[in-house]
Parts: sequence; C-alpha cells; structure tokens
Amino acid sequence: MLGWSTFQMFIEFLPKWPHSFILVRALQRLKRALGLPLRFGWNGDPCVPQQHPWSGADCQFDRTSSKWVIDGLDLDNQGLRGFLPNDISQLRHLQSINFRGNSIHGAIPSSLGTITSLETLDLSYNFFNGSIPETLGQLTSLQRLNLNGNSLSGRVPAALGGRLLHRASFNFTDNAGLCGIPGLPKCGPNLSTGAKIGIGLGACVALLLIFTCLMCWWKRRQNILRVQRIAARDAPYAKARTNSSRDMQMTRHQENARTAAENGPSLLA
Repeated sequence: MLGWSTFQMFIEFLPKWPHSFILVRALQRLKRALGLPLRFGWNGDPCVPQQHPWSGADCQFDRTSSKWVIDGLDLDNQGLRGFLPNDISQLRHLQSINFRGNSIHGAIPSSLGTITSLETLDLSYNFFNGSIPETLGQLTSLQRLNLNGNSLSGRVPAALGGRLLHRASFNFTDNAGLCGIPGLPKCGPNLSTGAKIGIGLGACVALLLIFTCLMCWWKRRQNILRVQRIAARDAPYAKARTNSSRDMQMTRHQENARTAAENGPSLLA
C-alpha cells in the first residue's frame, strides 16, 4: 500500500516538473541579471515548502494547471544594479512586477508585452533608457504602469496613450526624452535611420569644411603678419639708404654747378 501511494505521488509530481524547471531557470537568470544580493537566497524551489518561499517572489497555486506559479515580483528599493533579461517573459503568470527605486539600467525588454496577465508594472526611479516597447500596448489587462524617473526617450506607443481613456493609471514623467501624449512635449518629425545617418554625415562634412577654411585663413594671416614684421624691421635701413642716395645726388649737383662756374660761360652761348 505504501509503494502504491509513493507511485501515485511520483505520477502526480511528474507533469509539474517541466513547468517548474522552466520557472526556476527563468528566476535564476533574473537573479544573475539583477545581481540579487545573497540575502535573498533564491535557491531550490521558489514555492515549496510554502513556509519558506523565495523573498520577493509571490507564489500562487494555479487550479487550472494544478501547479504552483509565480504571480508577482516585489523587489522595490533593494539596491539592484543589473538589467532585465528577456527571460522574464517565461514567468507568464505574472500579474504584478515592482522594481521601483533601484539602479536597473538598459532597455525595457519587449518580451514583457507577452505576459498577458500583467496588471501592474512599476519600473519607476531606475536608469532604464531607450524607447518604450510597442509590445506593452498589447497588455490589455495592464491597469497601472509607472515608468517615471528614468532616462527613456521617443514617442509613447499610441496603444498605451489610448489606454489612458479607460481609467488606466500611467506615469511617464521625469523622462526628458519622452513625447507624444498629453502632459509630455510634442514629438518632432520621425526620421528614418538612413536620414539620421545622412544628417550626421552632412554635419561632419560641414564641420570639416569650416575647419579647413579656418586653417587657410589662419595660415594666410600668419603670412601677412610675418611680412609686416619683416617690413617693420627693415624700415630704418631703407630710410637711411633713401636719405643717403638723396644726399649723394645733391652733392653731385653742387659739384657740377661749381665746375661750370669755374670754367666760365660756354663758347656756344
């Protein structure tokens, strides 16, 4: 009888293992990516035994699949300094993610848009950069989205802007580069990557031409100044030579006049 009970327990546990393995692997990758402190543990099974669940990971028994699932991550103000990996989307039963008040950097993973059960996403007061993924607009269950206090840029996805009309609470403030919805700056014209590269190359060529012109002007200016210095240095000698030549001509003229006077009037006169 004991052997049969053990066999039944094994059969009941067997279909749960693949899902648990994927869940644990995703959490372990999240642990490494975020640099989770050792005090969190996060070793073994995250939900079993129930008396010792992983800190910051909320477990719930899913009656539909008869398995334990992670439905919440609550890791706000924990000094985390890593990044969010794409593997977080493997935690597909998540309803709440709270990473508020850490130092997480990098881009917001677009894979978050595949967690269709997500209702709350709080990534505020971190160092996320880049644009807001368009995939977040696919989260029809999302009711609270806090992305304020980051370094995000670009246009807020139109699907998220439209959700504001359905009593959803979204916060995009304190992101200097965001635009496109009421309360944020207007977006400028959207330029393609090729156009941005063309503008960058044009600016580089213009700067090169300006630099070349400045170098030519500077060299010409130096040549003019050098000639002026040489002329100023030789001016006293040139003046002395001019005065000496004039004195010699006057002396010669005076000698000719004296000679003519001594010789008397010309016979031809």
